[in-house]
Amino acid sequence: MNRIKEAIKRAPVLHRASRRAKSAVGRALGFEAIEEPFFTLSPDVLIAIARVLTIQQQEIIGGRNLIDGHGYYEFGLFRGFSFWFAEQYSRAIAGANLQLYGFDSFEGLPQPEQAFEAATYSKGDLAISYETVTKNLRKWKTDESRIKLFKGFFSVELFSQLRAREKFLPVSICLIDVDLYVSCAPVLEFIKDYLVQGSILLFDDYLHFGEDQASGERRALIDFEACHPSFRTERLFDYGWEGVAFRVLSV
Repeated sequence: MNRIKEAIKRAPVLHRASRRAKSAVGRALGFEAIEEPFFTLSPDVLIAIARVLTIQQQEIIGGRNLIDGHGYYEFGLFRGFSFWFAEQYSRAIAGANLQLYGFDSFEGLPQPEQAFEAATYSKGDLAISYETVTKNLRKWKTDESRIKLFKGFFSVELFSQLRAREKFLPVSICLIDVDLYVSCAPVLEFIKDYLVQGSILLFDDYLHFGEDQASGERRALIDFEACHPSFRTERLFDYGWEGVAFRVLSV
């Protein structure tokens, strides 16, 4: 099975075909007949979110856990399902003590800058509007007092503006589901000021292009570590086909 996964990731044509297959399954299940279906393209991430929320609730550093007074960050919301799940699950196990921040362009992916990525993705892929996401969250009874959504393509300029006008809590959990290097690199630079010992990073597409391909989120983390030698992590677990969870050891 691992060999099949790696073969698909190395061949852009196969990679595109696997993504189209997900859409075909959705049509077969009648998703197109339902107004604005609410689902995730990465169901394995839900298990990962539940797992790390439990870890952070039980982890005690400096006399407190890593839920109270901390934030859940998610970059790349798609329809908002995993963000909704994180709000629901964290409320069920830890009360209302976790602030949730969601970030997305709400216009799909930017233009890929790396050739290998451009062979798989195009500008505008995975676009879901802000209105659709907020409608989904309201329909499924998200506690809106616990969430904040931010719109814009991820960049140094966007995050500088957000940092100037918002007060962000230390990171408990950060889900990065952005596919591309050009999106992931500024995300890492943005969150570094909010990372603490024990923060957990979920890279949903870390192995998207294979373990040996320096593209996407994997390359962004490699470059970030090279620029910030004091930043260290440990690999906690892999999930699904492409996801990897890391715990921050030092910043």
